[in-house]
Amino acid sequence: MTPAPDVGPDAAGAWDDLLRAEFARAAHDVTPGPAPVAAVVRAGRARRRRRTVALSVLAVLGVAFAVAAGTSLGRGPHPAAGLAAPPVRPATSAFAPTAGPPSPAVPRTSASSSSSSSGRQIPTPVRTVAPGERVAAAPGWKVWLTAGGKHWQGGEDPLEQFRSVTDGNIDLARPGISHQGEGAFHSGLYYGTRDAGRVELVDDRGRATAAALLELPGRPGWGVWYAVTREGGALGLRLYDRAGRLLSELPPL
Repeated sequence: MTPAPDVGPDAAGAWDDLLRAEFARAAHDVTPGPAPVAAVVRAGRARRRRRTVALSVLAVLGVAFAVAAGTSLGRGPHPAAGLAAPPVRPATSAFAPTAGPPSPAVPRTSASSSSSSSGRQIPTPVRTVAPGERVAAAPGWKVWLTAGGKHWQGGEDPLEQFRSVTDGNIDLARPGISHQGEGAFHSGLYYGTRDAGRVELVDDRGRATAAALLELPGRPGWGVWYAVTREGGALGLRLYDRAGRLLSELPPL
């Protein structure tokens, strides 16, 4: 392009306008080529692959370094290498002792236990029953309590039998015990105490059999005992309180 001639200000301005018009016409005639999108995508993917490879190599190198460091540390002396090892106790059996299952809870009894002549411990819990509640005392025998006294039924007599505690024949103010025996089945009343612990039947050899005890709610001061023994032989009765003290004794009949 021919340089602008050295002319006055007005001519220079006209010359500038002419140049701008010429440049604009030349630029309008130029058609831009398509953007290299595919090339840009390929370049981006290549950069990501190179970065992924580099990170993988760094990770492998880090793991290898850690393993090497751990191995070298493991070969060194243990901090406690200079200490004597504790003695090993020989096993006394093939199996080590283990804690057994917890013992079942022992039900509360009115007297913890009684001892027979052989030293055997005989627990005798007192069972509280509702008025009129029939208890299977033995095969073919039922016993129940009401406010009036003891009821029982069984054996050869199918009729209900009754022993009163309100007819004046029993002194409820003093500890005592009664006995009704029919074959191997024995039962009776204990009375005159709110602290009854156990009733024992003692045979002629001094062997004791613990009786089961029944009471009404509220500990009315009397209750019913029953037991099954071998037939034959005289039996004596003993009534103890909860502390094991003898309250009343009935000689063998």
